[in-house]
Amino acid sequence: MQGDPEANLAHFALQKLKIRAGVLLGLCSANEPMGYQERVFTYGSILVRVEQEKNQASKIKSKGGR
Repeated sequence: MQGDPEANLAHFALQKLKIRAGVLLGLCSANEPMGYQERVFTYGSILVRVEQEKNQASKIKSKGGR
C-alpha cells in the first residue's frame, strides 16, 4: 500500500483487527460515535479493500481459477 504509513496502519487496524482509526490514533474512545473525518477514512478504507479484492479476483480468473 502506498501513501501515509500511519494511514496504512489505521487501514490495517480497521480491516483486520476491527479497531477504529479514531480509537487507534487516540482521537476518541470506542464508545463515541464516529466524527466526519473518521467516517470519511472508514469509507475510503472500505473502497481500498473492495478494489484490492476485485484485483485479486481478476488475477485468479485470468489464471483459470487456480
